[in-house]
Amino acid sequence: MVVLIHEREKVLKKYHDASIAVYYGSDGTFNVTSSRYYWTGMMKFIFVYAKNCAECGKYRVENQKSSSFLQTHVYSQRFETLSIDLFGPLAGIKNHKKRIFIVEGCSTKRVELFALPNATVKGCV
Repeated sequence: MVVLIHEREKVLKKYHDASIAVYYGSDGTFNVTSSRYYWTGMMKFIFVYAKNCAECGKYRVENQKSSSFLQTHVYSQRFETLSIDLFGPLAGIKNHKKRIFIVEGCSTKRVELFALPNATVKGCV
């Protein structure tokens, strides 16, 4: 469908600004609208419209934080930092120790496992 000059902004509000729209940017908005509508200079009109959109401006690549490199922690001594987890209850266990308390030293990756009858703070310490 060919769109008249005064109708173009209404079409873009429908496909770009509507509450169900996802703020596709200029390329996405062009793909969505060009499947149903056409007018001369459509790509340029949509590009300018999306460029001036405040909501799209939040998500532009140049407005995004650049990702930094992963910082690896250097430990000064073994067992300086521990990771702990509690696993269970385990089904089909005959004795009463149905939970496993897992302790890992982050610097050495050494793992200790302790079988526990219940999951209380007193049982874990």
